Amino acid sequence: MTALTLDTARRVKEVSEAKQDALLAIEENELAREIHACKKILETLPADAPEREQHLKRMEIARLKLGTDKPASYTKAIKLVSRYASLEEQRLKHIGSSSEHHAVAQMAVCQTESMMDRLPHSFKGKTNFLPERTPEGMSAARRLTELRRHLDERARMLDETRNQNLHSMAETHPILKAIIERLESEELPSDGTLIIMSKKGHYMAPRGSMSPHFIEVSRLRTGGVSADGGGFNRFMQDLEDICGAVIMRPIYDEHGKPLEVPGKPGSKPVYRKTVVDTIGEMPESIKPGVDFLFILRRFKPNH
Repeated sequence: MTALTLDTARRVKEVSEAKQDALLAIEENELAREIHACKKILETLPADAPEREQHLKRMEIARLKLGTDKPASYTKAIKLVSRYASLEEQRLKHIGSSSEHHAVAQMAVCQTESMMDRLPHSFKGKTNFLPERTPEGMSAARRLTELRRHLDERARMLDETRNQNLHSMAETHPILKAIIERLESEELPSDGTLIIMSKKGHYMAPRGSMSPHFIEVSRLRTGGVSADGGGFNRFMQDLEDICGAVIMRPIYDEHGKPLEVPGKPGSKPVYRKTVVDTIGEMPESIKPGVDFLFILRRFKPNH
């Protein structure tokens, strides 16, 4: 097998994987919208309405498929469709045959448009709408580039809007605001980590995980409240349930290395930490000097 053949196979595999990732994100978004639509309908129906059963069943089926009733990321789906289109663009650069080049470009455009059809407002731009189908006279390769650039711009606008919303949220929520104020006054340890506690005595965690959502002080300082920084977006659906935050630092051995929490082989390491301070209302047992392992054993995740 020649190097060219291997390179072609690698590119085809990358494109295929990118397509599957995009389709999965789109399906998650569709299921989340189905759950939301059912909830809205149920809010308008009387408690004894016979059609409630139908919508409850629809919602349960969607929830089981999705695994949660929290919104799936629309921006993530847009970005993954853009990534698929970008990889197809790159593959086209390595196709010498004009007939094959045209066929691959047409198929890529068809796939990209089909995925965008499943995402509401995906053809909407900042000031206008992108044509939903290839304009007459435009080549498939040019159309693919047009679609990819449009998706990149839409993702950028969505990120900007989300970051603005996150900043607004952080400025108005008492606990999140207190975290930012302590960061700005350099009261948070540079090697510190925070976890968020709920009013029900649970720590906020990803669905299906026993490990909390961690807010790394170093990332919060460099990336702000966005997903690339403190990741405050993870708490947007649970704002009313947040009661406080726990500030922790790693526990180091005699060589200055952080101690790890024993875990499953191959799993992402979790380091031992000790509480140095708290923000907001906190269970009496969580106080400075308490080991993070105690929190893991004493309290449960919020899901």
